[in-house]
Amino acid sequence: MGEFQNILFYIATVILLALMPGPDIIFVITQGITKGKKEAIFTSLGLGSGCIVHAALASFGVSVIFQQSLIAFNVLKYFGAFYLFYLAVKTYKNARKTEIAAADNSAAHGYQKGLLMNLLNPKVILFFLAFLPQFTPANVRHTGLYMFILGLIFMFFSTCVFCMVSLLSSLLNKVLVSNTKLMIRINKISAGIIGTLALILLFASKS
Repeated sequence: MGEFQNILFYIATVILLALMPGPDIIFVITQGITKGKKEAIFTSLGLGSGCIVHAALASFGVSVIFQQSLIAFNVLKYFGAFYLFYLAVKTYKNARKTEIAAADNSAAHGYQKGLLMNLLNPKVILFFLAFLPQFTPANVRHTGLYMFILGLIFMFFSTCVFCMVSLLSSLLNKVLVSNTKLMIRINKISAGIIGTLALILLFASKS
């Protein structure tokens, strides 16, 4: 397979991975439905920014620490799970406070959520460490730089997918926002989903 074909296959793989029902896309959908278009899109941008960091760590060998050290893996995992639990509790407590939910609809808040969710997940670190070398040719002169470029491509296309999902899911927000009782229930369901993601991360293993 030539280099150009390799890149095209890589892009197709990235898009398919981004569309798979994983924690990131589930989180983006819940943000689109409960928070609206603006916050969901910036959550997507935050998730994408995290990918740049993971790509850099994987490209220059830093991520190996989390592959080799169970302590480092678990410490980051516990921080990530705690942050998701925090978001779940906050979402549940504010379910009835429609004025807070409206004020919460901010770019900065959405970006922060996406970025921290991505950076505090050691499974993402190990994914990049295993994924990028599979598409790095053996004859590449600067392996680290090539892997980092692949990481940037991953960030761009996965972010595009997440933003598209944000736009689609936010259409439901426009329909449901006038129904206060239903939005309260949806926010509570959203809190449950985020809490479930926290539990999944909490019991995640390196394998």
